[in-house]
Amino acid sequence: MQLLRTIAIIIIVYYGFKFLFRIVFPFFITRWANKKMQEFQQNAQNQFKSQEEAKEFAKQNEGKVKIKNPKKNNKPESDGLGDYIDYEEVE
Repeated sequence: MQLLRTIAIIIIVYYGFKFLFRIVFPFFITRWANKKMQEFQQNAQNQFKSQEEAKEFAKQNEGKVKIKNPKKNNKPESDGLGDYIDYEEVE
């Protein structure tokens, strides 16, 4: 009796997975793909808007010159490397 029950469970699980992969799985994949397409389109629109804003900004500030002085760093180059220890080899 246990053998028949086990076989029945295996068959039910097999057809259950078959149903999921044929009907439910493609539904979720198409939903995911549509979501990614919408995100891509929004990113493309935002990039286009930022390019238009950059062109507008360049037209408004045409001919202006701005000079930035580099800041001097007072940090040593060996920041976080530890201390240097001089040693001699002993023969």
